[in-house]
Amino acid sequence: MRNSSQVCVRIEELWVHAYLGAHAREQKKRRRIPVYLEFDYEQPGADSLALALDYRDVRDRVLEAVENRRFSLVETMARAILDAVRSEPRVTRVRVRVEKSKALKQARAVTALVEWTRSD
Repeated sequence: MRNSSQVCVRIEELWVHAYLGAHAREQKKRRRIPVYLEFDYEQPGADSLALALDYRDVRDRVLEAVENRRFSLVETMARAILDAVRSEPRVTRVRVRVEKSKALKQARAVTALVEWTRSD
């Protein structure tokens, strides 16, 4: 649970292009994958980007973590994103959901959800 000095930021449908899939045919072409990201950090003391955690920096961490790699499992991709975001020292909690469409014929998508909270 967040304390009153924490702020929660959500980035929804951050589209990444990556290789994802356990089968050889899935590794031939990168696919567009939506990422849903939520993170907490210390509330800025003023309305200033210089004091805040810039969303673009977080986005760039995510893209760097996945766009030049190959993943067999959606779970592994979600964990790579989580690790990239939690490496920012001001982040106290991260929640990542990665969605793989058409993974099952009977379902719209399969998602993996991973979460981490800094322990003090």
